[in-house]
Amino acid sequence: MKKFNLIACFFSLLLITDLNVLASDPTEQRKLKNKIHNFSSKNIDTNMSTKWSLTGLYLEKYDDNYTFIKNPKLKMFNSNLITNISSDTAIDPNGEMSEIYLKSNVSVNRNNSSNGNIIKLYTSYAIFYLSRDLIETDRDVTIITSDSTTTGNGLSANLDLGLITILSNAERTIKEGNQLQTIKGNQMIYNTKTDEWIVKNKPASDLKKSIGNKVTTTFNLN
Repeated sequence: MKKFNLIACFFSLLLITDLNVLASDPTEQRKLKNKIHNFSSKNIDTNMSTKWSLTGLYLEKYDDNYTFIKNPKLKMFNSNLITNISSDTAIDPNGEMSEIYLKSNVSVNRNNSSNGNIIKLYTSYAIFYLSRDLIETDRDVTIITSDSTTTGNGLSANLDLGLITILSNAERTIKEGNQLQTIKGNQMIYNTKTDEWIVKNKPASDLKKSIGNKVTTTFNLN
């Protein structure tokens, strides 16, 4: 019995050690190549127009091009639309700015200068695919427009198409004069170009699960 207890304790220690390694900072397993404080960068197209600009408190690039950014502020320009994205930290896995992983106090602020419409989006974790102008998360989200506040769980927002989909447990509160109206649905789709909302009874479970797997794996969430 004592021998069995010793073996059990040994494997328990191994399990705890493995969990600690998985939960550790991924930068600890890499070799730092360079660190830039108060950095800024721009992406300019063939017409010499700025597509996006990125600034941050500091940037750390590692030997495999894994990039860590503290207090990133990304500004995107598309016709009359200006989108500001910020978070406490960000990870660019391959250093190519094709997709970035945003963690803690994620904020997306989109301003349409042609009509003055502003959309604000808040969540805790998100993945932003720059090449597709797509933001995804399986976390709780809040979306604020000029006349409404909408909450839900899970999000897929195609900024280029102007389609914002809340994947489940959606609830929208609309202000009309002094009256408040609440609309609930298992899924809601907002078209920012037409300012129209569509309510669906069925949640986008498969998409939410797919996003959730990537978010959980990336940020070592339980």
